[in-house]
Order: sequence, then C-alpha cells, then structure tokens
Amino acid sequence: MFKQVKTRRVYQQIVDQIKGLLKTGELKPGDRLDSERDLAETLGVSRASVREALAAMEHLGVLETRQGEGTFIADHYQNPLIEPFLIMTLMDPTTNMELLEVRKILEVQAVELATLRGKDEDLEKLKKYILLMKEDLGKNILGEENDASFHFCIAEATKNRALIRIMHTISDSLEQSMRSGRYRLFTKEGNADKLYQQHLDIYQAVISRDPEAAKNAMLQHLIFVARELEKLENNMETLEINQ
Repeated sequence: MFKQVKTRRVYQQIVDQIKGLLKTGELKPGDRLDSERDLAETLGVSRASVREALAAMEHLGVLETRQGEGTFIADHYQNPLIEPFLIMTLMDPTTNMELLEVRKILEVQAVELATLRGKDEDLEKLKKYILLMKEDLGKNILGEENDASFHFCIAEATKNRALIRIMHTISDSLEQSMRSGRYRLFTKEGNADKLYQQHLDIYQAVISRDPEAAKNAMLQHLIFVARELEKLENNMETLEINQ
C-alpha cells in the first residue's frame, strides 16, 4: 500500500519557492533576483543547487539573465501561460522518463511508417533539419528546436493525421523536454556528438527506405537518452548527499 518516501532534490525545492512567490505576486515580471551567493546563504543550500534551479527556470523561459546586471523574472512571464506539465516534465525526472516512454511508443512506429510512406519533399525536410543540427553542433548550442523539428518531420511523413495531431498536441512539452534533456546531456563530454550521430543514423535509414534499421536507430536513440539522463540524475543525487 505504502511507497518508499524519497527526499526531493534541493533544486526542486528552490524552484517550488520561486513558483510560490510568483503565484502570490511577491515576485513579478522584471524583478531582479538576489545574487547566486546571496540566495545560497538565504536558503541555506549550496551555490550548485541554486545554479541548477536558476538554469532550469531560465530554460523554461521564466527567468532571464542579463549580462552584467543579474537574473530577472522574464518580462514576458505570465503564470497561466506556463503549462504546469512543462514545469513538471523538467523538474520531475520520473515524468521526464514517462514522456520518453511515450516517445518510444509513438516514434519507433512512426519512423517505420515514415520510411514506407514519406515523399521526396518529406526527405528533403529531414535533410534540411539534419544539416541544421550539424550547424548547431558546430556552434556549441543546445539546438532543441531543430531536434524537435526533425522528429515532427518524421511524424508528418507518416501521413497519419491522428498521429500528426497527437504530436502537435504534445509539441510544447516535447520541445521543453528536449531542451532540458539536452541541457543535462551536454554536461557530459561527447554526448553532443553522439546525439547528432544518432539522428544521422535515423535519417540515413529513412532515406534508404529501410524500416527495420530506422526503427532500431530511433529506439537506440531514445534508450540512450533515457539511460544517460538516469545516470546524470543519480550522480547529482549522490553529490547532494555528500555535500
């Protein structure tokens, strides 16, 4: 009946406090936050935990960093527009893993259909985004937008209107999940190159009209992402316990 009680990550508790202050109006768009060091002292936590919390909120678009000025509540921030699921996906590793499970269910089969049904124009769009992803790699940026577009192109190439509609329905959650996932994965050297190669493998299988190879490439990509994120999460928990 009962489940094991787990201590919530420190940075998650910091995010919850920021969210609470936004809801009550104590923090408003344009407000400047205290420095990282001052926040760490006030909250009684490490600067690393504060840094992770602020980075997570910035990637959600809630915070923005202004060079030489500090960290502010984004001017465009409006609480009702920040979908709770997006925050939950980013801050709760379990939810992020569940979204990856959904992606396995949808995208492994989708890439098979895309390989069999995709038209020449669909393959050209995939080529466009794989080239843009290569450019992103050279610029050393996250590149989650082109990553998401690549996967949406595969959905569109299936010619299955229901699947396309489902992918569009979860599009915001998917892109935010990719953003937070890439942000974490890129902390490990070599992962950026591996992610690009995995997408290239998917692309090459699709244009070769090899559905089994495409399915396997997509599955291995999603398994890799889930495994690496789990490792990083476990390493972070160990670090916080030892602090």
